Amino acid sequence: MEKIYTSQTWIIFVYLLLPGIFPDNKFGVCLLVIWLAISAFCVYSLGNDLSKRLPIDSPLTVKKFNYFLLFMIIYMAIINLFYPGGYSINQDNYKVFGLAIYIIIPLHLFFFYCLFYTIWFVAKSIASIEKRKDVGFEYYIRNILLLFFLPIGIWWMHPKINRIFMEEHIETFLE
Repeated sequence: MEKIYTSQTWIIFVYLLLPGIFPDNKFGVCLLVIWLAISAFCVYSLGNDLSKRLPIDSPLTVKKFNYFLLFMIIYMAIINLFYPGGYSINQDNYKVFGLAIYIIIPLHLFFFYCLFYTIWFVAKSIASIEKRKDVGFEYYIRNILLLFFLPIGIWWMHPKINRIFMEEHIETFLE
């Protein structure tokens, strides 16, 4: 995975834009599933690798990050299996989904909580590693925004991730 962390930013940017060129047929859906699986694995690896580099006084735990990421993957797989066209939350959902709406809406809201948690975890981990101590919200709010708008934010976030993993290679090389 470290090859991805230390690769050039434009390669990651192009990878993030790939789903836009997939055809709108079964082959395109298969490619999208593969792309999502690779992306989920990259996020999982990044969270776990960053957690190993956190300062000792950091309250972040990778276990919660992993559980939330696993929930997001399973939830998206189930939703795409049962509702291939997707769905949206609106005032007419109870007509379409019936009583299942009382399960779908809370799970959907929890999905978004998990999404924001994973973004928060990665953003705070990067800031804590850069500052070499546990940091407050003001130090990582920019990272959260950049990760939230990832195709654009990758131009600022990837060099930070690159530096974190390149420092380790330099330190290992010098030993």
